[in-house]
Amino acid sequence: RISLSWFGKTPQLILMDAEMVKEVLSNKFGHFSKPPQLAQGKMLVSGLASLEGEQWAVQRRRLNPVFHLEKLK
Repeated sequence: RISLSWFGKTPQLILMDAEMVKEVLSNKFGHFSKPPQLAQGKMLVSGLASLEGEQWAVQRRRLNPVFHLEKLK
């Protein structure tokens, strides 16, 4: 299921299907963008959730092996 909402003049798609979310998050091209953060938010939040584009892809590749099922066991 998909829902469309507007953030000012910017449309946003909200994915509610786990398989679609998985597809978007495993996309290595990074063609989805996150909403802009306030300056205070940038100071408080760092890490994968705040990265965009190539920086996001590099960090995602580094972290991905940590979450394989065999390692989690």
